[in-house]
Order: sequence, then structure tokens, then C-alpha cells
Amino acid sequence: MAAEADADIRTSAPTLPKSPAAAFQRLRSRAVRRLGWGIADQVISSLTNFAVSIYVVHALGAAQFGAFSLAYVTYAFALNASRGLATDPLMVRFSGADLPTWRRAVTICTGTAAVTGLAIGAFVIAAAAILHGAAAGAFLALGLTLPGLMLQDSWRYSFFALGRGSQAFLNDCIWAVTLLPALVLLRVSHHADVFWYVLAWGVTATIAAAVGPWQARVIPRLTGVWEWLSGHRDLGPRYLLEGTSYSAANQLRGYCIGFILGLAALGSVQAAATLFGPMTILFLGMSLVTIPEAARVLRRSPRHLPLFCLLITGGLTLAAIAWGVILLVAAPRGLGSLLLGPIWHRTYPLIVPQMFFVIGQGVSFGVGTGLHALGAARRSLRQALIVSVMFLVCSVVGALVAGATGTMWGAAISPWFGAAIGWRQLRAAHREYLRRAADGQASAESDLGAPGDAVRPDPAPQLGGYVAAVTMPIPVIRDRRRKVPSRAVLAAGAVAVLAAGATTGWVLTHGSAGTRPAAGASARPGVTARSASAHARPHPPAQALTPVGVVVFDPYSHGQGENQQPIPLTADGGMAAVWSSQWYASADFGGLKPGMGLLVDMGQTTTISSVQVVLGKMPGADFQVRVGDTPTSLRDLRTAARVTDAGGPVVVRLTKPVRGRYVLIWFTKLPLDATGTFQVIVDGVSLRGWT
Repeated sequence: MAAEADADIRTSAPTLPKSPAAAFQRLRSRAVRRLGWGIADQVISSLTNFAVSIYVVHALGAAQFGAFSLAYVTYAFALNASRGLATDPLMVRFSGADLPTWRRAVTICTGTAAVTGLAIGAFVIAAAAILHGAAAGAFLALGLTLPGLMLQDSWRYSFFALGRGSQAFLNDCIWAVTLLPALVLLRVSHHADVFWYVLAWGVTATIAAAVGPWQARVIPRLTGVWEWLSGHRDLGPRYLLEGTSYSAANQLRGYCIGFILGLAALGSVQAAATLFGPMTILFLGMSLVTIPEAARVLRRSPRHLPLFCLLITGGLTLAAIAWGVILLVAAPRGLGSLLLGPIWHRTYPLIVPQMFFVIGQGVSFGVGTGLHALGAARRSLRQALIVSVMFLVCSVVGALVAGATGTMWGAAISPWFGAAIGWRQLRAAHREYLRRAADGQASAESDLGAPGDAVRPDPAPQLGGYVAAVTMPIPVIRDRRRKVPSRAVLAAGAVAVLAAGATTGWVLTHGSAGTRPAAGASARPGVTARSASAHARPHPPAQALTPVGVVVFDPYSHGQGENQQPIPLTADGGMAAVWSSQWYASADFGGLKPGMGLLVDMGQTTTISSVQVVLGKMPGADFQVRVGDTPTSLRDLRTAARVTDAGGPVVVRLTKPVRGRYVLIWFTKLPLDATGTFQVIVDGVSLRGWT
């Protein structure tokens, strides 16, 4: 691996190729090798996160997976902040540097990443203190391990800046190999809780981060943070804002979905994104190598940069379409159940909007590559802010209008709009680059700074006695606009994290709409619901009644709904087996029908004084007790009592007994079940009265 790095360093200096064909062959082989290590590293990194997500959704269910999702989007926000301040300037200014210069830069870069993790981790722990339940545990574990997570990520980018893709791959393999036994240990020790899963995920990343100094022969220096930030104040603030804007929007979107639709819906939205994990792997792996390759194209043949970006866009777009089609075909044939378990039914309708979202990301990817290669940080930041605002607003509006499907379609709009803006920005930045290069404003013989509108006309920044390294003369575009103060940017980031934590606390402290109990009569175990009747008349003691049959009553499904077979009864007229309805995407039967129920046949006209219904443990069921002599339609059965928010055993005592042969338990609202769908479970129905 060291030999590989030395070779990359030696070849970073400009050399004269023997022939154009030989030069092209050399460039192609190097690009393929770098791309191979980038894809391989991102595969192992993303598969680690993907495996944890799948493991959590299978082991803990939709609600705790929703809490895990909140922690994960917070981690993504911190990751982008760390990259913007620490590793992005390293990639721009120290790619291809000699080994001593690289080590001095990485010493401060990795220390900056660790300090960023410490600062954001403190805010996350503070947010955990005001939360409760699963979200509090997930945030506490994340806050404790954020420094290690940020440091591990900084090693990956540092190795790629030097050309040691194999070392980055090895570091990620260490994380993956240690994570697997940790998850198994949690399972066998019965620590099936989101706190322990997030903690294991972060601790194993910290182990890999601790191996980084041994690989690089570099010890992170925490005291050089301000030196690094001030030396790269022309790049860091813009990259910070650009990297965190979308993450912040995604984080706030998660909080809003959790508040508006509930944690179960948030889990389904996150599960849909998880299904497109291979595309995320491809995008992130390509990002490790496409920007350096685009910079090489810009230096050797500036006019071909848009074509290079267009080729990247076309390839990623085709890959996104292909993977979306695979999911649509394979998910109903077992892949959905294999990956997501019982919540795949709720997630499947979200695949199409998520596919359009990912395709839009592919269309935008080439734009971002070109803008970063040109160093047009001002233009790329403008595009990122516009897209982030659109992403958040459209997602929230979609959630309010059409639930989980609406928020997915709202999000799918933003990357397409961003791509339209981005290609226009790329065209303008490219023309400006060519014009200034032709006018001779780029003094290649005296200024070897990194390309872009963020590079100053003075010599490259001095950091700890060494100069930021570059590989060959390149044109420089000066930025005459006012620089963004890095202190103000850091303060804005801190305020954003505090606001996100406060929002999370308020949302989860006050409950979410998707899990809040419905208004109405209490129906907890042992609580009695009564019909609305002004006066009770005396009757002789009621007796237990024995029905002759129980069937499913589902007149609005036209034979395509619930199981219509009779329910077996015991000798005393009780239900011989537990009955459950089909699952639905919402409490109102997915909007497919107004209700359904169980029809009890008494065999003759009977006076009914009370009905006991034993439901599942989850509250939230609304039902009516209807009685009549003819079960041909719902109108033939008059309403005797109504019960709301029921769960467990419910006794409905009728203050005015009613007569009829048939008793219908008519459900109008379904409770949320343990898997995140909606269905009702009936463990028994018993009646009392007089024959």
C-alpha cells in the first residue's frame, strides 16, 4: 500500500508523455484504479450503515426505527459540517501533495474533524436530555460517539487526497468487521434497544478511527483547529453552508414528518430511502473521484468539462432508473419482505416517488462535479440553498396534503428544479473560466493555487510553516465579493443544531399526530363504555347468551376484502380462534371503505343488555354496536352504542336493552399495530341479555 502511495505521489508532478495514445492510456488506467477504490470504499462504508438500518427495522419495528432515523439524519448533518470545515479544503488544496506536506496538513485536518464532532455531540447530548423514550436514547448514544464518527470519516478523505484508496478501504473494513460481532452480542444479550444499536455503531467507528493514526503515521492535533479554519476561510465557510444546508433541510423534514404523520410514517419514508442504498453507495463513491478527475479534464482540455459532466449525469441517471425498476418488480416477489420485514407493505407505494427523487439527484450530480472542479463555490452554494429550501417546503406541504406519499412526491420535485438551476450556473461559470483564462488573468507562472473563485491572489495559505500543495499550474479566478466570516458560519451552525434539538424535544414531548390517541370515550382494559340513554329501567339479571355463528361483515369490498369464512365457535359460543382484519395503510382502511365488522348470529330474536369485545393491546379502535333482524345491509342494523379509542377488553353496557337476532361489531377506525400498519385484532366477543 505504501508503494502504491509513493507511485501516486511521483506521478502527481507533470511529465511529458511519450505519445498522445500513451498519455490517454495512462490517464484512463489511473482513473479506473482511483474510481475502483472509491466505489469499493463507499460500498463497504454504505453497506455498514445499510446493514444497521435493516437490522434495526427487523429487530425493533417501525417506531424505534423512526427514532433511529432521527438520529441518523442528525449524524448526516454533523458529517457534512465536518467535511465542509475539515476534509473538503484538504481535498482541494492537498490532493497529490508530497508525503511530509500531506502529513502536516492531515494532523490539523483530522483534529478539526474530531473537535467538530465534540462540539456537535455536546449539542446532541443536550437535546437528548429534554427528550424521552426511544428518541432520547438514540440521541444520547449518537452524541457520545460523534467525535469518533467524524474522525473516522476524516481518515477516509485524507487517504483519498494522498491517493491511498486502499488504506481508506481497509479502515472502513475494520469498522464493518468490528460492528458485526457487536450487533450479534447485543442480540444474544437481549439489549434490543435503539440506544445500544446506535452506541455499537458509533463505538465500532471509533475503533476504526483509532487505527487511522497507525495507518497514516499521524496523530490528530486538536489545538490547530483555528489555524486550519483561518487558513482556509475562503473555502471552509462556503463548503460548510453548502454541505449542511441539505442535511439541515433533511433533518427538519424528518422532524416535521414525525410530528405530522408519526414515527411509523417516518420509518416508512426512511425505509424507502434505504431501499435505494445501492444508489447512495454509487453517488458517494463517485464523489470521491469524479471531482479530482473533472479537475484534470479542466486543466488539460477546459472546453470538454461540460461533456465530462454530461457523461457522468447520463450514467448515473440510467443506473437510478435500472435500480428503481428492479425494486418495483422484485419487492412484491420477496425482496421487500426480506429487506424490510413487515413494514414493506407500507413502503412499497413510496418506491416510485423515491425513484424520481434519485433520478433527479443523478441529473444534478454532474452539475455539482463541474461547479466544484471550477471552484465556483459561490454558485454551487446558491444552488444548494435554493434546492434545500424547496426540498423542505415541498416535503412538508406534501405531508400535510397527502401523507407519506405526498411528502415523497414533494421531495422528488427539488432535485429536478436544482438540476435546471445548476446546469445554468455551470454554463455561466465555465464561460467565465474560459474568458478569464483567455484574457490572461490567471498567472500560472506565479500562482499555483487551487482553481476557483475562492482562491486569493496572494500565495497559497501557510499552515504551520508549510504551503498548500498543488500538482501543476492552473488558472485562478479571483473572488472580489465579500468573504463569509467563518465565525458567523460556525455560530449559525450551532444555532441550527440547537433549533433542531429543541424541535425534536417539543415534537416528541408533545406526541406525534400519527400515534396520538383519538378523542372520545376511554376504552382501556377494564373500562366500561355506555350507550347514550337518559334513564335505565329495571330488568331481571342478565344471562350469558350463546350465539350460533359469527361471520365477517364487509359489504363495501364486493367480495375482494376480508376473509368471508365463518369463525369457529367453542361449545359455549365463544370464538375458538383470534381473528384479525387485513392490514391497511391508514386508520380509515386506507380510504377504501367506511368500515367492516363481525356479525354475530343469535339464532333467534334476543334482548341484548351488554356486549364484551376483547381487542388487541394497542388502543385506537373505534366501533359501533348495531342490532337488527335482517343483515342484508348496514341500514338494517340500528346503532345501539358507540365506542372510541378502544383497546383490550371493552364492556359495553346498554342502559336501554335492544332486541334483535343479529349483533354487529362495526369497526370505523383501526388501531396502529406493532409493525406500523393498521389492523384490528379480536380475541373474543360475548353477549349478555335475555332470550
